[in-house]
Amino acid sequence: MADGAKQIDAVALGVKTLLMIDPSALHHSSDRLEKGTYRTHWKEDVPFSKYIQDSFPLGNHNVLSYNNSELFAEVKKELKAVNLKKRLGITIRATSDIRNHLHFDRKNNYLEVYHYTSFLKEQLRVTRDVGDCSSPSSSLKRGVLPRQLVLEVLDSLQGTLFPLSDPRSKKLLRSLIMKCSFDPDVLNFEVSSVRRVGEESVPYVYLADRLADLYNELQTPRPRGWLQQSMQRKSGARHVMMATLIGVIFAVLLGIASLAVSSYQAWIAYQAWKHPVQPS
Repeated sequence: MADGAKQIDAVALGVKTLLMIDPSALHHSSDRLEKGTYRTHWKEDVPFSKYIQDSFPLGNHNVLSYNNSELFAEVKKELKAVNLKKRLGITIRATSDIRNHLHFDRKNNYLEVYHYTSFLKEQLRVTRDVGDCSSPSSSLKRGVLPRQLVLEVLDSLQGTLFPLSDPRSKKLLRSLIMKCSFDPDVLNFEVSSVRRVGEESVPYVYLADRLADLYNELQTPRPRGWLQQSMQRKSGARHVMMATLIGVIFAVLLGIASLAVSSYQAWIAYQAWKHPVQPS
């Protein structure tokens, strides 16, 4: 039993070193246990290519999956990390497991970000000048992750969350490098050495759902804290009460105005009676 556990740990360590994925069960991974992160572990009877495929299901978003869409650039601009922090108060947390990249924990309001761009670039260099490496089975034969997945992770870092052309994003990145031990290479943008012709703009299929989740949160933020949640639950009744109160206040003001006009008219009539105009 002990030898079996050691073998499992050795395989998990090899996978983690080669592909930056922790396939071990939760009780074998102190890091995931500490962070409360859950991901399906690799079972012995499941082919590794199937495990990778299940870990990164394909998605389809009407904007993010189509980089020729007119709204593609606008949505990406909204998803900058500086916007997420400013409008949602999100905390950026570094992760060394690619599967956790862009995992948004609503309860604790933090976003996990995989940041080792040096690893991602090396993965892309391996498959830059070879044939199809889009499927897990074909890419794993070369010891790498699917090329499209790696492109999306890299582009989501340097093109979406932290566009290097944006001074505020670069400032935030430098802060994360100093305070959260982000890979310093994340500030180095490379094209020709890692990307093929036509890969300058990357549509999102593997990360489409995660990015869409963040975008939806920006558009319709969920209430945070007991007070906001309580206010949302009572929002319907509150709106009715507010409308009623406004109506009552308007009626009172209208009554006061009518009373003032009547009083003024009565005063004019009294003055006319008290000081009649003498005929000339």
